[in-house]
Amino acid sequence: MENTDNIFVIEAKKGYTAKVGTLVSMLANSRHYLKTTTRDLTIEELDSKPNPALNSIGAILAHLAAAESLFQCMTFEDRQFNEEETEYWKDVFQFKACERNQNRSLDDYFQELTTIRQKTLSAMQERDDAWLESSKDIFGHPGNIHYYWFHYLQDEIRHTGQITMLRKHLIANNDPDFNAYNFKT
Repeated sequence: MENTDNIFVIEAKKGYTAKVGTLVSMLANSRHYLKTTTRDLTIEELDSKPNPALNSIGAILAHLAAAESLFQCMTFEDRQFNEEETEYWKDVFQFKACERNQNRSLDDYFQELTTIRQKTLSAMQERDDAWLESSKDIFGHPGNIHYYWFHYLQDEIRHTGQITMLRKHLIANNDPDFNAYNFKT
């Protein structure tokens, strides 16, 4: 079980510079809520694409894995996906049904998300606050690497809200009293 003692304390984490460590704290908080929102979902529920929803919860989890992988490439390696990575993740970005987001258990999704996150955290330990604040255009506009990771955080939070809506209101036999803030993971 995840330690939630300090989940509401946003602060620099040991082993990171101040700003990078604070970002790591925020990433941990966001991931905590993603886990509590998806807890106990079956493969059938993960694959369910209830009307009028455009994507399943499994597709959203696969999309988050792809997005974090892309942000790693863009911010740690200053590149886009290569041809192999593009082929591997392409359908996931568009929420198309594919082996990356169907017939997978919740543990399988989170094993992948955890492996990707460990790579993020390891790379962030090797960087400092100047790296985080370094310039990096986004969509042709001035930006910085900090914004890229803030954008990822926004994406994970938005999709956690989307999952909550799917879970509470659109999945068959739903629990309208489902509480995403319950600390059981």
